[in-house]
Amino acid sequence: MQVRKNIFLWALYDFANSIIMIVFLFYFSQWLVIDSGKPDWWYNSVLVISSLFFILTAPVVGQRLDETGHKLRGVRFYSIITFIFYLFTALIALFAPSQVLLAIICFTLAMYFYLMTFIYYTPMINDISTDANRGWVSGLGIGANYAGQVFGLLITLPFATGAIALFGASGRVQTFIPALILFVIFALPLLLKYKEASTERIVEKINIKNEYIKVFQTTKTIFSIKNLALLLIAYFLFSDALLTFGNNFPIYLEKVFGASDTIKTYLTAGILVFSGIGSLIFGKITDKKGTKFTLSIILVFWIIFFPALAFASSLTIASIICLIAGLFYGPVWGVSRAMVSEFTTQEIEARAFSFYILAERFATFIGPITWSIILAATADSGNWSYSYGLLGMGVLVLIGFLIIQKIKTS
Repeated sequence: MQVRKNIFLWALYDFANSIIMIVFLFYFSQWLVIDSGKPDWWYNSVLVISSLFFILTAPVVGQRLDETGHKLRGVRFYSIITFIFYLFTALIALFAPSQVLLAIICFTLAMYFYLMTFIYYTPMINDISTDANRGWVSGLGIGANYAGQVFGLLITLPFATGAIALFGASGRVQTFIPALILFVIFALPLLLKYKEASTERIVEKINIKNEYIKVFQTTKTIFSIKNLALLLIAYFLFSDALLTFGNNFPIYLEKVFGASDTIKTYLTAGILVFSGIGSLIFGKITDKKGTKFTLSIILVFWIIFFPALAFASSLTIASIICLIAGLFYGPVWGVSRAMVSEFTTQEIEARAFSFYILAERFATFIGPITWSIILAATADSGNWSYSYGLLGMGVLVLIGFLIIQKIKTS
Protein backbone atom coordinates (compact mmCIF):
# COMPACT_ATOMS: atom_id res chain seq x y z
CA MET A 1 0.00 0.00 0.00
CA GLN A 2 2.85 2.38 0.87
CA VAL A 3 4.50 1.63 -2.48
CA ARG A 4 1.37 2.76 -4.33
CA LYS A 5 1.24 5.89 -2.20
CA ASN A 6 4.90 6.60 -2.94
CA ILE A 7 4.28 6.15 -6.67
CA PHE A 8 1.43 8.66 -6.47
CA LEU A 9 3.52 11.17 -4.51
CA TRP A 10 6.46 10.68 -6.89
CA ALA A 11 4.28 11.37 -9.93
CA LEU A 12 2.58 14.31 -8.19
CA TYR A 13 5.96 15.94 -7.63
CA ASP A 14 6.67 15.57 -11.36
CA PHE A 15 3.34 17.33 -11.92
CA ALA A 16 4.39 20.11 -9.53
CA ASN A 17 7.86 20.88 -10.84
CA SER A 18 6.64 20.80 -14.43
CA ILE A 19 4.38 23.78 -13.67
CA ILE A 20 7.19 26.18 -12.77
CA MET A 21 9.40 24.71 -15.51
CA ILE A 22 6.96 25.30 -18.36
CA VAL A 23 5.60 28.65 -17.16
CA PHE A 24 9.03 30.20 -16.63
CA LEU A 25 10.54 28.74 -19.81
CA PHE A 26 7.49 29.69 -21.86
CA TYR A 27 7.07 33.24 -20.60
CA PHE A 28 10.55 34.23 -19.43
CA SER A 29 11.95 33.43 -22.88
CA GLN A 30 9.34 35.68 -24.53
CA TRP A 31 9.73 38.42 -21.90
CA LEU A 32 13.47 38.45 -22.57
CA VAL A 33 13.57 38.09 -26.37
CA ILE A 34 10.30 39.69 -27.46
CA ASP A 35 9.26 42.11 -24.70
CA SER A 36 12.78 43.23 -23.72
CA GLY A 37 14.10 43.08 -27.29
CA LYS A 38 17.16 40.94 -26.55
CA PRO A 39 18.57 38.55 -29.19
CA ASP A 40 17.78 34.82 -29.07
CA TRP A 41 21.24 33.94 -27.82
CA TRP A 42 20.64 35.84 -24.55
CA TYR A 43 17.95 33.34 -23.63
CA ASN A 44 19.91 30.36 -24.90
CA SER A 45 22.92 31.50 -22.86
CA VAL A 46 20.82 30.92 -19.73
CA LEU A 47 20.33 27.30 -20.78
CA VAL A 48 24.02 26.95 -21.59
CA ILE A 49 25.34 28.41 -18.31
CA SER A 50 22.90 26.57 -16.03
CA SER A 51 23.72 23.34 -17.84
CA LEU A 52 27.46 24.03 -17.54
CA PHE A 53 27.15 24.45 -13.77
CA PHE A 54 25.17 21.23 -13.66
CA ILE A 55 27.70 19.34 -15.79
CA LEU A 56 30.52 20.35 -13.44
CA THR A 57 28.73 19.35 -10.23
CA ALA A 58 26.22 16.60 -11.03
CA PRO A 59 28.71 13.69 -11.21
CA VAL A 60 30.04 14.43 -7.71
CA VAL A 61 26.52 14.80 -6.31
CA GLY A 62 25.46 11.51 -7.90
CA GLN A 63 28.58 9.86 -6.53
CA ARG A 64 27.79 11.18 -3.05
CA LEU A 65 24.18 10.01 -3.28
CA ASP A 66 25.26 6.43 -3.95
CA GLU A 67 27.31 6.63 -0.76
CA THR A 68 24.61 8.16 1.45
CA GLY A 69 21.41 6.84 -0.15
CA HIS A 70 19.44 9.89 1.04
CA LYS A 71 17.31 10.78 -1.98
CA LEU A 72 14.39 12.51 -0.24
CA ARG A 73 16.68 14.80 1.75
CA GLY A 74 18.23 16.08 -1.47
CA VAL A 75 14.87 16.61 -3.17
CA ARG A 76 13.69 18.67 -0.20
CA PHE A 77 16.82 20.84 -0.05
CA TYR A 78 17.05 21.64 -3.75
CA SER A 79 13.30 22.18 -4.09
CA ILE A 80 13.48 24.95 -1.50
CA ILE A 81 16.49 26.62 -3.14
CA THR A 82 14.81 26.33 -6.55
CA PHE A 83 11.70 28.04 -5.24
CA ILE A 84 13.74 30.89 -3.74
CA PHE A 85 15.56 31.76 -6.97
CA TYR A 86 12.45 31.46 -9.13
CA LEU A 87 10.78 33.82 -6.66
CA PHE A 88 13.64 36.31 -6.99
CA THR A 89 13.31 36.10 -10.79
CA ALA A 90 9.58 36.79 -10.57
CA LEU A 91 9.95 39.75 -8.21
CA ILE A 92 12.63 41.40 -10.36
CA ALA A 93 10.57 40.97 -13.54
CA LEU A 94 7.47 42.33 -11.80
CA PHE A 95 8.92 45.28 -9.88
CA ALA A 96 12.25 46.06 -11.60
CA PRO A 97 11.79 45.00 -15.24
CA SER A 98 14.67 47.19 -16.40
CA GLN A 99 17.08 45.00 -14.38
CA VAL A 100 17.21 42.39 -17.12
CA LEU A 101 20.72 41.15 -16.29
CA LEU A 102 19.84 40.58 -12.64
CA ALA A 103 16.72 38.66 -13.68
CA ILE A 104 18.85 36.51 -16.00
CA ILE A 105 21.29 35.70 -13.17
CA CYS A 106 18.47 34.65 -10.83
CA PHE A 107 16.76 32.63 -13.57
CA THR A 108 20.03 30.87 -14.43
CA LEU A 109 20.52 29.86 -10.78
CA ALA A 110 16.88 28.78 -10.53
CA MET A 111 17.36 26.56 -13.58
CA TYR A 112 20.54 25.08 -12.10
CA PHE A 113 18.97 24.17 -8.76
CA TYR A 114 15.86 22.89 -10.56
CA LEU A 115 18.10 20.48 -12.47
CA MET A 116 19.84 19.38 -9.28
CA THR A 117 16.57 18.08 -7.82
CA PHE A 118 16.53 15.39 -10.51
CA ILE A 119 19.81 13.89 -9.30
CA TYR A 120 17.83 12.80 -6.24
CA TYR A 121 14.32 12.50 -7.69
CA THR A 122 14.99 10.32 -10.75
CA PRO A 123 16.66 7.34 -8.97
CA MET A 124 13.57 7.07 -6.75
CA ILE A 125 12.01 5.12 -9.63
CA ASN A 126 14.05 2.06 -8.63
CA ASP A 127 12.63 2.28 -5.09
CA ILE A 128 9.00 2.34 -6.22
CA SER A 129 9.02 0.00 -9.22
CA THR A 130 10.12 -3.46 -10.35
CA ASP A 131 11.41 -4.83 -13.65
CA ALA A 132 7.85 -5.83 -14.51
CA ASN A 133 6.28 -2.38 -14.18
CA ARG A 134 9.17 0.09 -14.50
CA GLY A 135 8.13 1.16 -17.99
CA TRP A 136 4.60 1.86 -16.75
CA VAL A 137 5.76 3.76 -13.65
CA SER A 138 8.23 5.78 -15.71
CA GLY A 139 5.51 6.57 -18.24
CA LEU A 140 3.19 7.56 -15.38
CA GLY A 141 5.75 10.07 -14.14
CA ILE A 142 6.23 11.51 -17.59
CA GLY A 143 2.46 11.65 -18.07
CA ALA A 144 2.11 13.58 -14.81
CA ASN A 145 4.85 15.91 -15.96
CA TYR A 146 3.01 16.80 -19.14
CA ALA A 147 -0.31 17.06 -17.32
CA GLY A 148 1.36 19.59 -15.03
CA GLN A 149 2.65 21.56 -17.98
CA VAL A 150 -0.81 21.71 -19.55
CA PHE A 151 -2.37 22.70 -16.25
CA GLY A 152 0.29 25.35 -15.65
CA LEU A 153 -0.08 26.94 -19.07
CA LEU A 154 -3.88 27.01 -19.06
CA ILE A 155 -4.29 28.31 -15.53
CA THR A 156 -1.74 31.10 -16.03
CA LEU A 157 -2.99 32.18 -19.49
CA PRO A 158 -5.51 34.73 -18.07
CA PHE A 159 -2.62 36.37 -16.20
CA ALA A 160 -0.53 36.58 -19.39
CA THR A 161 -3.34 38.11 -21.45
CA GLY A 162 -4.25 40.66 -18.76
CA ALA A 163 -7.66 39.16 -17.98
CA ILE A 164 -6.41 38.78 -14.40
CA ALA A 165 -3.84 41.15 -12.91
CA LEU A 166 -2.05 40.89 -9.59
CA PHE A 167 0.63 43.50 -8.97
CA GLY A 168 3.77 44.88 -10.56
CA ALA A 169 4.46 45.00 -14.30
CA SER A 170 1.70 43.78 -16.62
CA GLY A 171 1.92 41.10 -19.27
CA ARG A 172 3.69 37.77 -19.33
CA VAL A 173 5.50 38.27 -16.02
CA GLN A 174 2.12 38.12 -14.22
CA THR A 175 2.22 34.34 -14.66
CA PHE A 176 5.24 33.75 -12.41
CA ILE A 177 3.75 34.12 -8.92
CA PRO A 178 0.71 31.88 -9.64
CA ALA A 179 3.07 29.21 -10.99
CA LEU A 180 5.15 29.32 -7.81
CA ILE A 181 2.08 29.01 -5.61
CA LEU A 182 0.93 25.96 -7.56
CA PHE A 183 4.39 24.41 -7.28
CA VAL A 184 4.29 24.67 -3.50
CA ILE A 185 0.79 23.19 -3.28
CA PHE A 186 1.57 20.11 -5.36
CA ALA A 187 5.19 19.53 -4.29
CA LEU A 188 4.56 19.52 -0.54
CA PRO A 189 2.88 16.06 -0.42
CA LEU A 190 6.06 14.30 -1.58
CA LEU A 191 8.32 16.49 0.52
CA LEU A 192 6.29 15.75 3.66
CA LYS A 193 4.57 12.37 3.16
CA TYR A 194 6.93 10.23 1.02
CA LYS A 195 8.31 7.27 3.00
CA GLU A 196 11.91 6.42 2.17
CA ALA A 197 13.56 3.20 3.33
CA SER A 198 16.11 3.91 6.04
CA THR A 199 19.70 3.83 4.83
CA GLU A 200 22.24 3.84 7.63
CA ARG A 201 25.59 4.02 5.91
CA ILE A 202 29.02 5.05 7.11
CA VAL A 203 30.04 7.97 4.91
CA GLU A 204 33.47 9.51 4.81
CA LYS A 205 33.90 13.26 5.06
CA ILE A 206 33.76 14.75 1.58
CA ASN A 207 37.02 15.54 -0.19
CA ILE A 208 36.43 17.33 -3.48
CA LYS A 209 39.61 16.07 -5.13
CA ASN A 210 38.87 12.50 -4.16
CA GLU A 211 35.26 12.86 -5.29
CA TYR A 212 36.34 13.88 -8.80
CA ILE A 213 38.81 10.97 -8.87
CA LYS A 214 35.86 8.72 -8.04
CA VAL A 215 33.85 10.41 -10.81
CA PHE A 216 36.58 9.52 -13.30
CA GLN A 217 36.51 5.93 -12.07
CA THR A 218 32.71 5.89 -12.27
CA THR A 219 32.86 7.18 -15.83
CA LYS A 220 35.11 4.28 -16.75
CA THR A 221 32.74 1.85 -15.02
CA ILE A 222 29.62 3.22 -16.71
CA PHE A 223 31.16 3.33 -20.16
CA SER A 224 32.49 -0.20 -19.71
CA ILE A 225 28.83 -1.26 -19.81
CA LYS A 226 28.49 -1.13 -23.59
CA ASN A 227 24.70 -0.90 -23.78
CA LEU A 228 24.59 1.88 -21.20
CA ALA A 229 27.38 3.78 -22.93
CA LEU A 230 25.64 3.56 -26.31
CA LEU A 231 22.36 4.69 -24.77
CA LEU A 232 23.93 7.73 -23.10
CA ILE A 233 25.70 8.80 -26.29
CA ALA A 234 22.56 8.38 -28.39
CA TYR A 235 20.43 10.07 -25.74
CA PHE A 236 22.75 13.05 -25.80
CA LEU A 237 22.10 13.47 -29.52
CA PHE A 238 18.35 12.97 -29.81
CA SER A 239 17.52 14.77 -26.56
CA ASP A 240 19.72 17.61 -27.85
CA ALA A 241 17.38 18.00 -30.80
CA LEU A 242 14.11 17.71 -28.91
CA LEU A 243 15.03 19.89 -25.94
CA THR A 244 16.55 22.65 -28.04
CA PHE A 245 13.48 22.89 -30.22
CA GLY A 246 11.11 22.62 -27.26
CA ASN A 247 12.87 25.39 -25.35
CA ASN A 248 12.69 27.71 -28.35
CA PHE A 249 9.19 26.67 -29.46
CA PRO A 250 7.22 29.79 -28.34
CA ILE A 251 9.80 32.11 -29.92
CA TYR A 252 9.70 30.03 -33.12
CA LEU A 253 5.90 30.28 -33.32
CA GLU A 254 5.88 34.05 -32.93
CA LYS A 255 8.86 34.80 -35.17
CA VAL A 256 7.83 32.48 -38.03
CA PHE A 257 4.03 32.52 -37.89
CA GLY A 258 3.22 35.57 -35.74
CA ALA A 259 1.23 33.42 -33.31
CA SER A 260 -0.40 35.15 -30.32
CA ASP A 261 0.13 34.05 -26.73
CA THR A 262 -3.33 32.50 -26.68
CA ILE A 263 -2.65 30.40 -29.78
CA LYS A 264 0.79 29.42 -28.51
CA THR A 265 -0.64 28.39 -25.16
CA TYR A 266 -3.47 26.27 -26.54
CA LEU A 267 -1.22 24.66 -29.13
CA THR A 268 1.44 23.87 -26.55
CA ALA A 269 -1.20 22.58 -24.16
CA GLY A 270 -2.58 20.34 -26.91
CA ILE A 271 0.89 18.98 -27.64
CA LEU A 272 1.44 18.29 -23.95
CA VAL A 273 -1.90 16.48 -23.62
CA PHE A 274 -0.87 14.19 -26.46
CA SER A 275 2.56 13.83 -24.83
CA GLY A 276 0.96 12.60 -21.63
CA ILE A 277 -1.25 10.16 -23.54
CA GLY A 278 1.72 8.98 -25.56
CA SER A 279 3.76 8.41 -22.39
CA LEU A 280 1.11 6.08 -20.98
CA ILE A 281 0.63 4.25 -24.28
CA PHE A 282 4.30 3.73 -24.96
CA GLY A 283 4.89 2.83 -21.31
CA LYS A 284 2.65 -0.20 -21.87
CA ILE A 285 4.28 -0.96 -25.22
CA THR A 286 7.70 -0.81 -23.56
CA ASP A 287 6.71 -3.42 -20.96
CA LYS A 288 5.49 -5.74 -23.74
CA LYS A 289 7.91 -5.11 -26.63
CA GLY A 290 11.04 -3.93 -24.86
CA THR A 291 12.80 -0.60 -24.60
CA LYS A 292 15.00 -0.73 -27.70
CA PHE A 293 12.14 -1.59 -30.06
CA THR A 294 9.89 1.10 -28.59
CA LEU A 295 12.53 3.84 -28.59
CA SER A 296 13.50 3.00 -32.18
CA ILE A 297 9.91 3.46 -33.37
CA ILE A 298 9.70 6.81 -31.59
CA LEU A 299 12.98 8.08 -33.09
CA VAL A 300 11.94 7.08 -36.62
CA PHE A 301 8.97 9.39 -36.24
CA TRP A 302 11.20 12.30 -35.17
CA ILE A 303 13.49 11.74 -38.14
CA ILE A 304 10.42 12.39 -40.30
CA PHE A 305 8.96 15.14 -38.11
CA PHE A 306 11.73 17.74 -38.24
CA PRO A 307 11.93 17.98 -42.06
CA ALA A 308 8.11 17.99 -42.26
CA LEU A 309 7.89 20.93 -39.87
CA ALA A 310 10.78 22.71 -41.56
CA PHE A 311 8.75 22.94 -44.77
CA ALA A 312 5.35 23.65 -43.18
CA SER A 313 3.81 26.50 -45.17
CA SER A 314 1.28 27.77 -42.61
CA LEU A 315 0.52 27.85 -38.91
CA THR A 316 -2.38 25.43 -39.47
CA ILE A 317 -0.15 22.80 -41.08
CA ALA A 318 2.57 23.33 -38.50
CA SER A 319 0.00 22.97 -35.70
CA ILE A 320 -1.30 19.65 -37.07
CA ILE A 321 2.25 18.30 -37.38
CA CYS A 322 3.14 19.41 -33.86
CA LEU A 323 0.00 17.94 -32.30
CA ILE A 324 0.77 14.55 -33.84
CA ALA A 325 4.36 14.93 -32.65
CA GLY A 326 3.09 15.27 -29.09
CA LEU A 327 2.29 11.55 -28.98
CA PHE A 328 5.98 10.83 -29.56
CA TYR A 329 7.48 13.58 -27.40
CA GLY A 330 6.70 12.47 -23.86
CA PRO A 331 7.59 8.79 -24.42
CA VAL A 332 11.17 9.68 -25.37
CA TRP A 333 12.01 10.48 -21.76
CA GLY A 334 9.96 7.68 -20.21
CA VAL A 335 11.43 4.93 -22.41
CA SER A 336 14.97 6.31 -22.09
CA ARG A 337 14.68 6.44 -18.30
CA ALA A 338 13.46 2.83 -18.25
CA MET A 339 16.43 1.82 -20.42
CA VAL A 340 18.87 3.30 -17.91
CA SER A 341 17.31 1.15 -15.19
CA GLU A 342 17.52 -1.90 -17.45
CA PHE A 343 21.26 -1.57 -18.00
CA THR A 344 22.26 -0.38 -14.51
CA THR A 345 23.25 -2.32 -11.41
CA GLN A 346 22.02 -1.20 -7.98
CA GLU A 347 25.52 -0.30 -6.85
CA ILE A 348 25.86 2.52 -9.37
CA GLU A 349 22.21 3.46 -9.96
CA ALA A 350 22.45 7.07 -8.71
CA ARG A 351 25.65 7.66 -10.65
CA ALA A 352 24.18 6.10 -13.79
CA PHE A 353 21.09 8.29 -13.52
CA SER A 354 23.27 11.33 -12.89
CA PHE A 355 25.09 10.59 -16.15
CA TYR A 356 21.72 10.13 -17.86
CA ILE A 357 20.60 13.54 -16.64
CA LEU A 358 24.07 14.86 -17.44
CA ALA A 359 23.68 13.70 -21.04
CA GLU A 360 20.38 15.57 -21.20
CA ARG A 361 21.91 18.73 -19.73
CA PHE A 362 25.00 18.51 -21.90
CA ALA A 363 22.58 18.43 -24.81
CA THR A 364 21.02 21.59 -23.42
CA PHE A 365 24.54 23.01 -23.34
CA ILE A 366 25.49 22.15 -26.92
CA GLY A 367 21.98 22.35 -28.42
CA PRO A 368 21.31 26.05 -27.79
CA ILE A 369 24.78 26.90 -29.08
CA THR A 370 24.16 24.87 -32.24
CA TRP A 371 20.70 26.38 -32.72
CA SER A 372 21.99 29.92 -32.21
CA ILE A 373 24.89 29.39 -34.64
CA ILE A 374 22.56 28.06 -37.34
CA LEU A 375 20.16 30.99 -36.90
CA ALA A 376 23.00 33.50 -36.94
CA ALA A 377 24.71 31.94 -39.97
CA THR A 378 21.47 31.91 -41.98
CA ALA A 379 20.01 35.17 -40.66
CA ASP A 380 19.87 36.62 -44.19
CA SER A 381 17.40 33.86 -45.12
CA GLY A 382 14.66 35.30 -42.92
CA ASN A 383 12.26 32.72 -41.51
CA TRP A 384 14.08 30.00 -43.44
CA SER A 385 16.82 30.18 -40.81
CA TYR A 386 14.45 28.38 -38.45
CA SER A 387 13.86 25.72 -41.12
CA TYR A 388 17.60 25.12 -41.37
CA GLY A 389 17.72 24.83 -37.59
CA LEU A 390 14.97 22.20 -37.67
CA LEU A 391 16.77 20.19 -40.35
CA GLY A 392 19.90 20.26 -38.20
CA MET A 393 17.93 18.82 -35.28
CA GLY A 394 16.64 16.05 -37.56
CA VAL A 395 20.20 15.03 -38.41
CA LEU A 396 21.03 14.70 -34.70
CA VAL A 397 18.05 12.39 -34.14
CA LEU A 398 19.10 10.25 -37.12
CA ILE A 399 22.59 9.74 -35.71
CA GLY A 400 21.13 8.90 -32.30
CA PHE A 401 18.81 6.33 -33.90
CA LEU A 402 21.72 4.61 -35.66
CA ILE A 403 23.62 4.34 -32.37
CA ILE A 404 20.59 2.82 -30.60
CA GLN A 405 20.56 0.06 -33.22
CA LYS A 406 23.98 -1.08 -31.96
CA ILE A 407 22.54 -1.91 -28.52
CA LYS A 408 22.34 -5.67 -27.94
CA THR A 409 19.33 -6.93 -26.01
CA SER A 410 18.48 -10.49 -24.97
